[in-house]
Amino acid sequence: MSNPLNLDLRARAELLAYLVASHLLARHMTGEWLSVEHVVESTMLWLSANGGGTDVMQRVMLSARAHNIARHLERTLGSAVTLKSVKALFCENLRLDFRSPVARQIYQHCLTHLSDAGCW
Repeated sequence: MSNPLNLDLRARAELLAYLVASHLLARHMTGEWLSVEHVVESTMLWLSANGGGTDVMQRVMLSARAHNIARHLERTLGSAVTLKSVKALFCENLRLDFRSPVARQIYQHCLTHLSDAGCW
C-alpha cells in the first residue's frame, strides 16, 4: 500500500533540508555532490523513515532545489560549514539533528525558500 500524499509545507522543508544536508556531507567527505542515484535513495529513505508520501513531481522538484540550495549555503555560510559541523547535522539514526545550529539554519532557509517560491 502506498503512502498518501501527505507532505505539508513544513514536511517538504524538512525533506529539502535533509537533502541539502546530505549534499553538504557528501561534498565535505568526498569533494563531490551527491549523485542523482544517491539523491533518489536519500529521498526514499527519508520518506520511509518519516511515513511521508509525495508524488514524483514533488520529489523531483525538491531534489533539484536541494543541490542548488546546498551550493548556495556552502558559499553563504562559509566557515560555519566545516566537516565537523556537517557531520553534526545528523543523529545516529540518520535524521537531521535540530540541536545543531547549522541544521536549524538549513531548515529555516529551506522553509523560507519554499514559502517564497509558493511551493505549498
